[in-house]
Amino acid sequence: MATAMDRKNQEQAVAGIIKAMGVSLKNRGLYPSAHPLVRKPVEQCLDLILPFFDASNELALVVSDDTFVLEGVPVFSITSSLEFFMNRLARIGVPALIFERGLALEDIDLFIRFLHETKAEGLSPEEIRERLLAAGVKRIRVKKADPESDDDHAVARSIYANAVSVVSSVLQEIQSGRIPSGADTVRVVTDMGGMLTRNRDALLALTLIKNFDEYTFNHSVNVAVLALTLAGELEIGDEAMVEVGVAGLLHDVGKTQLALDLIRKPGSLSADEFEEIKKHPEEGFLLAGKMSDIPNSAAYMIREHHMRHDRSGYPKTEPGYRLHQHTGIISVADCYDALTTLRCYQPPRTPSGALQLMEAEAGKSLNPQVVAQLRKALGEYPVGTMVRLNTMEVGVVTATAEGAKAPRQVAVLFERDGKPMLRPEEVDIDMGEGGAGAGRRVVSAVNPLLFPYAAAGTYLNAAAG
Repeated sequence: MATAMDRKNQEQAVAGIIKAMGVSLKNRGLYPSAHPLVRKPVEQCLDLILPFFDASNELALVVSDDTFVLEGVPVFSITSSLEFFMNRLARIGVPALIFERGLALEDIDLFIRFLHETKAEGLSPEEIRERLLAAGVKRIRVKKADPESDDDHAVARSIYANAVSVVSSVLQEIQSGRIPSGADTVRVVTDMGGMLTRNRDALLALTLIKNFDEYTFNHSVNVAVLALTLAGELEIGDEAMVEVGVAGLLHDVGKTQLALDLIRKPGSLSADEFEEIKKHPEEGFLLAGKMSDIPNSAAYMIREHHMRHDRSGYPKTEPGYRLHQHTGIISVADCYDALTTLRCYQPPRTPSGALQLMEAEAGKSLNPQVVAQLRKALGEYPVGTMVRLNTMEVGVVTATAEGAKAPRQVAVLFERDGKPMLRPEEVDIDMGEGGAGAGRRVVSAVNPLLFPYAAAGTYLNAAAG
């Protein structure tokens, strides 16, 4: 969505629009239609919607998997008013709403009245359309849910891109000598956590797309996504999850205090250069401690993420020093993303290869419980793994079954004779229940470097939908 508003303002406006309609609808059951508690939210709703028409003639509001999505901007925080509004839409049968340019106060008011007074359930879009016209609603219409408009992958890409933007902004402000607020960091971490609950594979797949020109930004977001995934698997609680996500997103913030040519140096580092690099966790701890809205626990995880499980890492601490209980999550997430990324000094490992190496380090540099949880979360063939099917086709895993035990979907990139497909073909994997992918099974993982076409990054983009 191309508007003059930045992402933060968009999200606040979208949440405000839906909340206002929900409040007005809820209050209609308690007060007359002209009462300020009914009328005022309608006015607020219109004021928030109108700026969106600067860039579009129509706005689409979709309810997908218990999440409101307006023009690609999701609202994960559901209040009682929002839930009431969502349930009323679902009960009547409203799949998606379109707000048209020229929307007036009367349109919103009459639409809320329609929702309040309609007793019928499960109406078709055509029936709802006729009833809205009869009610005098001119600039709000319904339509069948469009798979493209509420596509989880599109929402995930939007959230991921916003997270990259937030990290970039934070690092640039620090490099300019300013201490940024941590509010945007907390907000985007909350969005990522909501997306992982809604469709984990859609967001996880994006961690396999590596932008070499923006490695620091993408790596920070990837670590946050992986850390949030692990935190969810470990069931550490909502508040602790946000703290872990914030630590993941800012874990390398201390590198802003190091020389840029040192950070970007190709090849191995000298002993003196490595000593400089080892300062970044402490620098990050100090910076995070100065940022508003950043939990102290996140700052400690930033300081400790290179200390290693056996305390043989850096910075060095006094004997008996106890790591924060969730630092191991950041370390494991950081390690996995680094291993699966092409660097000037190392080729990327496949997801399975990275897991094998990390399992060998479990109990030494890495927390064994967290490594085991990562294996459980990602499964034998994690999203992004290139695989060969029993049909001799080659593709990349794009979705896993419940509990990540096995691949559920694969984007086929190469035909059985090895020729590249004109475009990836999404197929279901035989889970023993037939279906579109009946007969197709994963035989083994494949090294993507054996396929130059895929090694260029095409297979990773397929994984991201």
